Parts: sequence; C-alpha cells; structure tokens
Amino acid sequence: MYKPSNKIISIYLVIGILWILISDRSFAYFGFYGDTLLFQTLKGIGFIVASGLLFWIMLRKYENKNQKYLNRLKNITEELTLSNKRYTVVTKATNNIIWDWDFKKNQVSWGESLTKIFGYPDLENHSTWWTDKIHPEDKERVAQKFNQFLESHNKEKWSDEYRIITESGNIRHIYDRGYILFNKKGKPIRMIGSLEDISERKINEEQLKELNLQINKRVEELAVSNAELEQFAYIASHDLQEPLRMITRFLSEIQRKYSDNLDDKGKEYIHYAVDGAHRMRNLILDLLEYSRVGKFDQTIETIDLNNLIEEVTNFHEVFIKENNAIINWDHLPTIQNRKTPIQLVFQNLISNALKYHNPTEPPKIEIAHQDLEDRWLFSIKDNGIGIDPMFSEKIFIIFQRLHAKHEYSGTGIGLAICKKIIEAQGGKIWVESEEGQGSTFYFTVSK
Repeated sequence: MYKPSNKIISIYLVIGILWILISDRSFAYFGFYGDTLLFQTLKGIGFIVASGLLFWIMLRKYENKNQKYLNRLKNITEELTLSNKRYTVVTKATNNIIWDWDFKKNQVSWGESLTKIFGYPDLENHSTWWTDKIHPEDKERVAQKFNQFLESHNKEKWSDEYRIITESGNIRHIYDRGYILFNKKGKPIRMIGSLEDISERKINEEQLKELNLQINKRVEELAVSNAELEQFAYIASHDLQEPLRMITRFLSEIQRKYSDNLDDKGKEYIHYAVDGAHRMRNLILDLLEYSRVGKFDQTIETIDLNNLIEEVTNFHEVFIKENNAIINWDHLPTIQNRKTPIQLVFQNLISNALKYHNPTEPPKIEIAHQDLEDRWLFSIKDNGIGIDPMFSEKIFIIFQRLHAKHEYSGTGIGLAICKKIIEAQGGKIWVESEEGQGSTFYFTVSK
C-alpha cells in the first residue's frame, strides 16, 4: 500500500547512496582530496544541505496537499453539521415521526415527535422495539408486506397503513412510508421514512362512510316514494277527472233542459259549480304535469329556439291579436336539449307575461339571450303589473299566488314547473321586478 513515509525513506536512501558514489569525485574535481578533517567536514555539510533541501521541497508539497485535504474535510464537516441541524429542526417542526433504520447495525433512530405523539419516553434503537408496538391484528400482515418489499430489490419506496398501541394503551392509526437505499450490489443498507398519525382522518372516513350509507338508503327510500307518488298522481288525476266530467256534463244538461225553470240565482249557482269543476280539472292536469317534470323520456336534440318561440306565440295568437300584444326576440341560438321541458319553460313565462299585463297599455315582451361560455342566459322582459321584490322567491313555490282567482286565472303551478325543470338541468331561474314597473325573468341552460 502506498504511504508518503515509504516514499520519503526510499528517496533518502537513494540520495545517500548517490552521495557516497559521487561526492568523492565531485570534491576531487574542485581540488579537495584525502581524508583530511576539512574534506570530511565539507562532505558532511554537503550531504546535509542536499538532503535538507530535498526534504524541504517534499514537505512543502505534502503540506499544500494536506491543506487542500483539510479544507475539503472542513467543508464536508460544515455541510454535515448543517444537514444534521436541518434534520433536527425538521423532526421538531413536523407532526410526522422521522425514523432512520441502519440495516447493517439493525438500529433505528427516532425523531422527537415519537414521544410527543405516542408517549414513549424511552426510545430503544433496535428495530424489534417498534414492531412490538404494532397492533397484533396488523403485525403479521405488515411484516409480510415489508419483507416482500425488501426481497423485490427493484423498489425504492414503501408505504402501509396499520394500527399502533401507544404508551398509554390507546390505539392510533398511522400511515408509514419509507425510502430505501441500496449498495452497489443492490443490497438494502439503509431506510429513511416517516410515520403520520391519521387517526382523525380514519374517524372522518368512517363517519363519511356511515353518512354515505345513510344517504344511499335515503335515496333508495326517496326513489321508491317518488315512484309511488308518481303512480298515485297519475291514477288520482285519471280517477278524479271522470267524476268531474260527469258533474260538468250533468250540470250542463240541467242548465240546458231546465233553464226556463231556474231563476237567476239558480243559474248563478250552476255557473259557479261548472266553473269550479273546470278549475279543478285544470288543477289536476297541472299537478300531473308537475309530477312528470324530470321524467321526460325524450332524447337530447338540436332545438332552434327561434322556431320554438314561433310555436309558442302561435298558441297565443288570439290573445295577442285581441290585446295588440308585441313579442320581440333577437336571433336566438340553437341549443342541445330536450324539447318538451324547454318549451314548457318558455310557454309558462310568455303566458304569464301576457296574462299579467298592464290594462292601460298593450303587452310588450322582449326575449333576449347572452353567451356565458359554458351556459346560455335567457331573459323574458315584460311591461306588465310587476311584482313586489319581497315576493320574488315566493312565486316559484307551488300553489303560491299573489292575486285572487277572480283577478287572474291559473293554479299557481306554472312557475314551480319552470323552476323544477331548470334546476333539474343544473341551471338557475330568478326574477327582477318592481311593482308597476314590469318584470324580467332570467334562467340559465347548460350548453
């Protein structure tokens, strides 16, 4: 093995032998002969000077080299000190427990958080100390998984969840993860990792799981209830319409056959009875329509809203002509949706705008739209009687009316149907209005 001392000794021996061989001839060349005292003195001084000079050169060389080594060692020491300080700060600052396992020594270094979180005051550095703290039901599974990980020799990261028994005997859930280091032969030599206490998260997960089970159960119950209600509404509407038709028919027959025998009061009573039967039938039909909202079996299609508004206005053609009503709309977009529910929304909103018009001026309705990137915003503005802002939410509730039946006809279901249709598609519907200043209804539809 090469050593600087061997090199120095070898050089010294070579110089000594060379000096013995050439010193006599060298001095003779300069006129010094024999074994005189002066000759021997000069010869000794020359050897000392020559060897001293050589040693000085060699020592200077090694001093410079050693200084470089010392500086490098100093820098490495400072970096290690800084790294250790950072490691200590991290172990104190984090809520996770940092650990370092030396496989060769089978020793584990634990971060200070271990005592703070799990309460163990005396930490043993042997690996079995920690495995003894794993819950008995998890110990075999964790050990098997970890051993398989070590045997794979091609993975660097390991993680697992298990339970730990704390110093006080409580059970905590932890998430353990580590990073393994291998030597040049691929043998694991060291592993660094952290333990995270996830007990609160596990509690929240269990609560969320229980909540989801309750929600799913409730959804199933609601689905059954809705199916029963839908069936009931359908049966009730058909069963109730038949007696109403019978009542209306017989009252009309009485009015026709016995009109001459009835006084004005009797005719008024028959009129109220027939009108009530008609309103009841309309209410039943509206209820049936409301119950069906969200149950449309139509497929999504391309709808030209300009043509759709034409169909709606044609339905109100008589009223529009009699009242000189004006309905204007800009070039409305073509949308992808189910036609029937969208038509119901426009039908109800335009119908209300015509119905609740100001008696002192012809109805005027403006239909507009706005592109909001991921959805369409539509507005239907009228110059009607308006709505007090305090009722802007109430009007969308089923059966809620702001006017008496003798003032304005209807069952109070139209706007509730609009709200149910729009919200079922993830949109919103609202109104901006002032009493006596007309109303503007807004609703959004996804593209």
